[in-house]
Amino acid sequence: MELVRQTHFRGYYLLNADILNLPSSATGDFAFSAESGTVWMYESEWYDSGQLVPDQVTPASDELPIVNGTASAGISTSYSRGDHVHPQQLSYDGNVTATKFIKTGGTATEILLANGDTTTIDSKISRTYSSGSGGYIRLCVFPIGTSIGSPYIQFQVTCNTNSMQTIDLLPQYTVNGIIDLYGKITAPQYVQTNYNIYYGVDQLLHTHTGSYSSAVFTAWIHMMSGSGGVTVTVSKQSTYFPQRVTEILTQDIVSSISGTQTQIPMSYSQGNGGILSNMIQVNPTKRNYTAYSNGIRIGNNSGDSTSSLYLGCSNTAIDTTQTGQWEISKTNDKALTINPSSLRQDDHSVGLSINGDSSKITFNVQNYVLNAGSSDSFAGVKCGAIQINPTSDSYNEGLRISRSTSSNYSGIYLGCDPNSTGGTLTDQWSIVNTPTGELRIGVNIQLGHDNQGLMISADGNTLTFNGRVI
Repeated sequence: MELVRQTHFRGYYLLNADILNLPSSATGDFAFSAESGTVWMYESEWYDSGQLVPDQVTPASDELPIVNGTASAGISTSYSRGDHVHPQQLSYDGNVTATKFIKTGGTATEILLANGDTTTIDSKISRTYSSGSGGYIRLCVFPIGTSIGSPYIQFQVTCNTNSMQTIDLLPQYTVNGIIDLYGKITAPQYVQTNYNIYYGVDQLLHTHTGSYSSAVFTAWIHMMSGSGGVTVTVSKQSTYFPQRVTEILTQDIVSSISGTQTQIPMSYSQGNGGILSNMIQVNPTKRNYTAYSNGIRIGNNSGDSTSSLYLGCSNTAIDTTQTGQWEISKTNDKALTINPSSLRQDDHSVGLSINGDSSKITFNVQNYVLNAGSSDSFAGVKCGAIQINPTSDSYNEGLRISRSTSSNYSGIYLGCDPNSTGGTLTDQWSIVNTPTGELRIGVNIQLGHDNQGLMISADGNTLTFNGRVI
């Protein structure tokens, strides 16, 4: 009986018309219609028997499964076969939201990167920039905060010119908001013997918006033109209030920045020279006069055996001279000379000069004093509290002291109070370049009196001692 049913069963059809148009129909044939939901029979023609289809009457669909689209209940009355296959969807143009992404073999301490690689949670944040024409790189942002708690973060900057610099940042948060950003940046350090600051970061600065409870500070670095590819890496970061350091290395390099800019001074390697942004005082300890080690020592230049001290020099360059700059030099013929840098002469014909054995002092070629001392008085000594070994010869073969931004004076103070960074003593001697360009040498407060001490005019032509022209 079942075999007879299978022989006369013509199949499932979507529409009644599909059944009416079946070819080669014979008496006893029957079919199921999805349109009417009933069984159709054939005697001399097809007719609707009115009997309900006993099981699934929805016909199978021959359409390919839909890949992607807007969610919809659909209107199709056909079904998908049990062995149907959806095509794999590998790309989306839009945001993807998921509770998790899993990589085979991954661990709970790994982060899955966009390219399929993994990194560990404790890996350093790093970004590479193209700084061939220079520009500003935003390091991070210190957001609004109204409680005490200052996080620390350190960056390292390397570029393809073999320079490396370290940057430390510490904001000052108070109950009234962030009020300042402290920082330190080292000058470029090169894997080579020469010390030329041509490429790398030349400025560390910050901008801010708002004030107190609404203040937001942003830290920036400025890359010098020609620095090439540069990589900035977070080398250290405290776990204290990490939420107060945001947007770390999230912006590409820009050509300019807006708003008020506050520059943070740069620190230079003391082993290679550079610029100090304020003042220096040496308090000799466990040193003595007889060992020539109780003060500042400046060694000979390796090229021409000269050594110098510069007063009133530029505060932005380490190898130049400017109007009003004076120098105290030990020359290659062992003489001691004092003169304006712009008037330096190889034959010491300008300024004050003491010959190599300290037997003669001259001022503008005129002899004035004979000294019975011996040439051994200036014998070299290899030890000292501070010793400078010059390696160049462009007004930088020694100690350079720029003018004070407050008083416009520049000087050296001998025998000063070891417990104070200012003031004078009765036996303290001073060598200063005055705001008007004169060089004065005096004890205690003599520098403030025109008729006391030794004075050389700004043009280097007049020598005065205790008010008398010599």
